[in-house]
Amino acid sequence: MKKVCCFIYDDFADFEIVLACIAINQAEDYKIEFIAYERSPIKSSGGLTIIPDKVVSEISQTNDIEGIIIPGGNGRIVNPELTKLIKQLNEEKKLIAAICAGPEFLAKIGVLNGVKYTTSESPEMYEEKKEVDPFPRDTFVDKRVVQDGNIITAQGFAFVDFALEIWNWLNLYENDSEKEEDKKLFTPN
Repeated sequence: MKKVCCFIYDDFADFEIVLACIAINQAEDYKIEFIAYERSPIKSSGGLTIIPDKVVSEISQTNDIEGIIIPGGNGRIVNPELTKLIKQLNEEKKLIAAICAGPEFLAKIGVLNGVKYTTSESPEMYEEKKEVDPFPRDTFVDKRVVQDGNIITAQGFAFVDFALEIWNWLNLYENDSEKEEDKKLFTPN
């Protein structure tokens, strides 16, 4: 069984990842593994409490990991273990998907350098908080979802588009018509 890690932290935006996680968990070959810095319960911005399956520091190899999903939220702290995991997955060209403010994790460790991406975080937000903007703004693309190689990023409101891109990356569709049906079902516009 292949794992897709979903990194969670206090006040993460649960709605941004639920749709993506449902289809992954329903697939025969995949399962979601919630990871966090500690094994203690994590409370989402929507009030859901999740006990992580694994602590990031417990992950020593990535053979059975197909990728990582990072939701947005407040309190985005990057530690060395998460940095190591994301960099290793990136070197192996495995899925790295981040939505809303989640791409900040990728920006802080340099994974977005030279990569087209999107985020809900603007330079003005960092100015207001009197923080340094970690994003390489020269490769920012103002689109709902952006895929550049193995990296998928999305605006926070584009959680459906985000899920569909992740499902496509993981080859969860049997054919193109099934993919188009899901697109019509979830994005009727």
